[in-house]
Parts: sequence; structure tokens; C-alpha cells
Amino acid sequence: MIDICVDEAYAFDYYAILEIKFQKGAISNSLLETLNNKISIQIGNKLFDTIINSLEYKNLYDANMNTFIAVEKAKTNEFTAKEVDMINYKRMIAKQELQKKYFTNPLKEVKIGYNI
Repeated sequence: MIDICVDEAYAFDYYAILEIKFQKGAISNSLLETLNNKISIQIGNKLFDTIINSLEYKNLYDANMNTFIAVEKAKTNEFTAKEVDMINYKRMIAKQELQKKYFTNPLKEVKIGYNI
């Protein structure tokens, strides 16, 4: 595996994605636990638990779940690409809110095509 440097909220975004995949039976719990450990080692268990139990993480998790559902519906033309894009944009907003609340540095990730 490759470890890379990412914004903290990006790491929690990835965690939410893996959590959804685990709940859907697509991955093993060991992948989720490995990421949990990697993040916790870097920011501390207390902050990790605070974030995981926060409204900001819930919003990020929900945004990821909505994106997952939208992509699935787009596969059968129930959602347009524009609708999926707007739902995914809400995910970016949730990521920014988590970053702002718990960390001092802003997100380095830039969403192209939007003024945020």
C-alpha cells in the first residue's frame, strides 16, 4: 500500500466511503480498522472519536451515501449527470465544514468549475 499526505477532511471522507462499502458488504472490516488506526495515530484517539461522532462527520457520511445512491441511479438513467454532480458537490461542502471545524488549515483540494 502507498501512504500519501492528504487533508484531514479528505481522510475522513475516505473513511466514510469505506464505512459505506463495509456496511454494504463490499469490503472487510479490516480495511476500515486499518484506516481508523492510521488516522487515530496521527490525530489522537480522542479527536478521532470526537469527529466520528460529530454532526460534521454525519453530514459527510450522508453526503457520501447520497453520492453513492445517485451514481447507482445514474447507471439506469434515473439521475442525470448534472444531478449526480450537484449531489457530489454537497459532499465537498461537507468536507470543507469538517475541515474548518476541527483543523486550522484549509482544504488544499479545489473543486473545479465551482466558486467556493
